[in-house]
Amino acid sequence: MFYGTTITHGVDPWQVFQRVNGRARVRVGGLWRLEDGAARAGVSAQEPSIRLVREEDGSCVFDWTRAQSITDGRWETEFDMPEGGLYRLETCLDAVSAKSGEHWRFHGDMRMHLGCGDVFVIAGQSNAAGYGKGIAWDAPDVRVHVKRNSGLWDMAAHPLNDATDAADCPNAPMGQVGTSPFLSFGRRHADFTGCPVGLIPAAQGGSPLKAWDPARDGYLYNNMIAKLHAVGRAAAILWYQGCTDASNGEADIYFEGFERLVNATRREAGFDIPFYTFQLAGVLGRAEDRGWDAVRQAQRRAAREIPGVYILSAAGSGMADNIHISPSSNVLLGEQLSYVMDRGWRAPDLISAQLRGGKIELKYENVRGELSVRDPLARGFALRDAFGEVAISEIAAMANTVTLTPARALCGRVFVSASCGSMPDVYPLMDSGTGLCALSFFDEPVSAKK
Repeated sequence: MFYGTTITHGVDPWQVFQRVNGRARVRVGGLWRLEDGAARAGVSAQEPSIRLVREEDGSCVFDWTRAQSITDGRWETEFDMPEGGLYRLETCLDAVSAKSGEHWRFHGDMRMHLGCGDVFVIAGQSNAAGYGKGIAWDAPDVRVHVKRNSGLWDMAAHPLNDATDAADCPNAPMGQVGTSPFLSFGRRHADFTGCPVGLIPAAQGGSPLKAWDPARDGYLYNNMIAKLHAVGRAAAILWYQGCTDASNGEADIYFEGFERLVNATRREAGFDIPFYTFQLAGVLGRAEDRGWDAVRQAQRRAAREIPGVYILSAAGSGMADNIHISPSSNVLLGEQLSYVMDRGWRAPDLISAQLRGGKIELKYENVRGELSVRDPLARGFALRDAFGEVAISEIAAMANTVTLTPARALCGRVFVSASCGSMPDVYPLMDSGTGLCALSFFDEPVSAKK
């Protein structure tokens, strides 16, 4: 028969708690029962107690501490978990002999591999859910944990978004899943912060933005919010989505729907939770250029106009099939995402396009090294004027400026685009100081240099 203490709620093995000002407030509780022999011998006190221990060396964060609320057969308490870990939470029933005053600590439940660090919700569609098939070194790390769709915490390993024991989970996958960028991201973020990372998968392959828009369908938004509330607090939302909207005729309303998603999520979170987003890579074998360009423009606009929204280009990624990013590119994107978050790096982005002496000068912000042109034929850029498309005869880059030489004289209004279409150039412009690819843009007007 059970005696001692059990844990019934509040803490699960492998759980990561979101740190706030260097700590997490944890509430835990359960049941207790005195051993029959001790009851017959007589006790003067019986107190469910807890302690927190560092797993790396067995040292105590705090030693045995009496639970704050003890009633008949039930106990509950709160404690501060400092950032770091991994920790072991131990419980016992501390009974004091009525005759000798001796303490008898009867055994209790433990919860292993706990951490206090940063929790991230993964949202979007298939490249967030992880459909990259193939081989790449992307190994589990004891510092990176995942709350699986079954509701159980675990050490993170691909696939993060699996369907095991998750029949009722709205984002459980219908097909075979593979890799995403987020295990790689978690390892690197743990390197930078020295704290464990918790990942909460909420993405579903093929989902349109309206499934994430609380003003429309919103069923995946509701699921994401439920998962967010279940963990209490998160550090950020990690977002890769838009492929479906690039093809379903709703690209022109993407920005408005995404802005509603951000604002609603922040109301539910209780603070301006950051969104870290990816500008779409592409799709092979489809002639849907306009939709893809419009979604990328909306994603770029969101990062420029909505505070706390950050963006990383996925252009140039290797493909596992016609639309899913390869495992090796996922590893790279995950590492780059951590540099964006932890080092404040930003993807180069166009800030001006001017005509000077018959040439187009493109100036970029967020360049830490110098812009590197990897395709001397300038196939990643496009010009058009009043007479239509204009070939580019030469491209050159210096520091944060790219110069395009048109193959003919320009006439009327001129527009420039970069890394556009349903499948952008495989060698986009890159910042030599960070390795980050420049953001795509479409039909930016070129002004005359004064």
